[in-house]
Order: sequence, then structure tokens, then C-alpha cells
Amino acid sequence: MTVVHASKPVIILIHGAWHLPDAWHKVKFRLEAAGYEVYAPKLSTVAESEPLNFSWRVDAAVIHDLAIPLFNQGRQVVLVGHSYGGIVATASVEGQTVADRQSRGLRGGFAAVVFVCAFSIPQQGLSLLSMIGGRSPEWIEATGASTNMPGALKVTPQLTPFYTDLPLDEATEWIGKLQLQSPRSFEEALEFCANDIKIPMTYLLCEGDQALPIQVQESMADAIPRMKTRRCTAGHSPFLSQLGLTVEVIVDVARNV
Repeated sequence: MTVVHASKPVIILIHGAWHLPDAWHKVKFRLEAAGYEVYAPKLSTVAESEPLNFSWRVDAAVIHDLAIPLFNQGRQVVLVGHSYGGIVATASVEGQTVADRQSRGLRGGFAAVVFVCAFSIPQQGLSLLSMIGGRSPEWIEATGASTNMPGALKVTPQLTPFYTDLPLDEATEWIGKLQLQSPRSFEEALEFCANDIKIPMTYLLCEGDQALPIQVQESMADAIPRMKTRRCTAGHSPFLSQLGLTVEVIVDVARNV
């Protein structure tokens, strides 16, 4: 039986676009075994078949709905965002850090953020789409007008760049789990950026990433003076291909909260 230590921060794992929370399953299991209380909520901009055109704002609301009751219990929370989840983490932090809440006479709050080959947008007024040059890469396509989700974004299976360092059978299994993504989540600009975050931030740079190239990761991290960095050779899904290192990075951050 795993014993959860209330003195440790809670960890919230935020999945990326097209993914479901089960992408974090192995990380969640290991963190829980280490005594952490861990949550991996499903974001609302990811859908299987229902029409949607949501921005990252609804995903930040998902995180707040989960985190604020924990704050009210006096708990501190570490956010971990993968890929698009970095945008959700950034937006969620605004006004909800430990210091922000203390200034309003409230308990708890966000205490640190970990970006896992994620979008850490360094400047207000930029969106995910603007960070990749204003147009989607060839492996992203829009659903047709004849579908019940016209314009929703999907990943072309044979071009999927997320699992390039996994065995073929495992990569194929994960590709089959990918969902549809709201285009507005990529298009809407952030009003609060990573440079506005005043709590500790760590970026796990993934050198083998073919979805978010290492040069883009480095340019975002370098543009944020407060950002600490760790580096690995993984592709876009280090929580699957380099599980131990991913857990180590998160625990190192959590221990210093």
C-alpha cells in the first residue's frame, strides 16, 4: 500500500494535444510509489467525436477545478506540462501561485512548473501556432466538412513524430490512441506568458524530438532567464521512452518546493 505524504507537494500532470491522460500512466505510478499525490486530468480541447472549438482557456479551467480545492486544503502543487500542456500550465499559474494566494489571505498555490519538451511561450501575445511559424507541419491535417467536427486537427498516422524512439509495436499502439484536437487551442494567443511566472521553472529538453525540434525548445527556454534546464536524448515522449529520467526530473523539482 502506497503512503501519500501530505507534506509533499501534489503533482498535476498535463498531457499534450491529441493525447489522453493515460500517456502519463507510468510516470503517475512511479510518483505515487514515491509517496506523491498525483493527478492527470483530461483536457477539454481533446475530443473523440464531439464537436468542439475550445481554446486553452477551458483546459486552464480544468486545472483550476482540480487544483483550487487542493489549495484550500493548504496544499502546494507542482505542474508538469508536456508539449501543448505547457501552454495550459502557463495559463493556469496566473494569479494562483503560493505568493499570489498568500497576498489575498489564501492558502496553498502553485509552487513550480516543469515543461517537458513543451511550449513555454516567452512573450505575451503569442500562440502555439505563432511559435511554429504560423502554419501547421505536414503531419497535422484538418478534418473535412463532411465530418461532425469540421476543421478539427488530427495527426496523419503514417507521419506521426511523437514516438520515434519507441519500438514499432509500442509506437503503433500509441498512435492508435490519438484523438482530435481543437484548432482554437493552437491559435489563441496567451495574455500571460512564461516570463510572467515567478515560481521555479524547469525545462526538460529532448534532443531527439521530431515534433518540437530541439532548436525550438532551446530558443524558448533561452528566452526565459528564470528557466532551469535538464537535457536528454529522448524523442517527443520521454515519459514513455526515458521513464526513469522523466520521473527523476519531476521529483528533483518537487523536493525543492
